[in-house]
Amino acid sequence: MTYICGVCSLNPSSHSLTKLLEKDNTLYYYTCPSKANLYFDTSGIINHYNGTLSEIPKNKQWVWVFDGFEFNLKHFLQIEVAIELAKLITTKFSDNLKKIIIINPTLYISCIHNIIKPFLSKKVLSIIEINNDITRADDI
Repeated sequence: MTYICGVCSLNPSSHSLTKLLEKDNTLYYYTCPSKANLYFDTSGIINHYNGTLSEIPKNKQWVWVFDGFEFNLKHFLQIEVAIELAKLITTKFSDNLKKIIIINPTLYISCIHNIIKPFLSKKVLSIIEINNDITRADDI
């Protein structure tokens, strides 16, 4: 059964996490917080991620493409969202997480990355790739 976020079913641009593609037994998920209307909705975002990522079969790996396009101060100030996502990914979805690719990084992305490090496992920290050369998810 496919997870459907109740909030996003009413307004599709409420949260930002979508399956991008599947390639070589790996699922790619894309998020761009600046394109989400409810970028501050911590519980809704956590529920959206949990529901979406819970559908990943245990025998498949996944890659998280995080797009920092237009990620600015108003997004940075929602640090609780970043901390809760770090906890969720580390505790529940890191076993088959292959890589986190950050594209279009901003200064605020770098600051968030430093703040959430204590909430990430060594494994998750080791698979974060900040890529200044890729500007579109299609180029991955």
